[in-house]
Amino acid sequence: VQPLATASPTDAGTSSPGDPPIAPERLAEARALVPPPLLYGQLQPVVGTWVEYTFHSKQGTFPVRAAVVGETPREHDTLFQVELDYQTSPRVLIIVWVSRAGTARPLVERLAISMPSNTPISIPVDLLADHSALRGVPVRQRDTELKAGPFAGKAREQTFRLESGQTMTVVTSAKVPVFGVESLRDNESSWSAVRAGTGARPSLGSVPLALPRVPGP
Repeated sequence: VQPLATASPTDAGTSSPGDPPIAPERLAEARALVPPPLLYGQLQPVVGTWVEYTFHSKQGTFPVRAAVVGETPREHDTLFQVELDYQTSPRVLIIVWVSRAGTARPLVERLAISMPSNTPISIPVDLLADHSALRGVPVRQRDTELKAGPFAGKAREQTFRLESGQTMTVVTSAKVPVFGVESLRDNESSWSAVRAGTGARPSLGSVPLALPRVPGP
């Protein structure tokens, strides 16, 4: 697994100041390693909380339950285990390990994919969860209000434009646990939060096979 972030001068302009640059040709690859609600939201690491989304695309519609299921205090930060349970057939479980020191921005350290009858595999990621180059360029934002449903109340709507020209519209609300994301919508798919609760426990039943980090050039 090659590093996605490099310090080449030719990468200038792909990130805001302070974010490690990502080579333009690797943006889509890197974006796939950060689940959209985590990329466009703000991790709220309360262990046991969960939120269920309805995911819709041309391929179908199904529930995705996201939950914070573990935390490991370390010397300088805390590592949180976040699971996204894609309730498809076969079921797919995506696990991300996210570190955060105090109120600093969260870092996705590793990601694992687990499917029935297969050994889960964990790969290194090492990307800021809200990396500006992955989010895209903010083009519009406004205060809004969710009129009905379990998360009714004040919310914030933001639209980002990706390097492909595609846009992502995100609605965030303090009432939504885990990521604070009520909905996401782009040209091809959408996520809509439908319910939330507490009492979530880990679904990962075995230790993933961890692929090592590969040193950069």
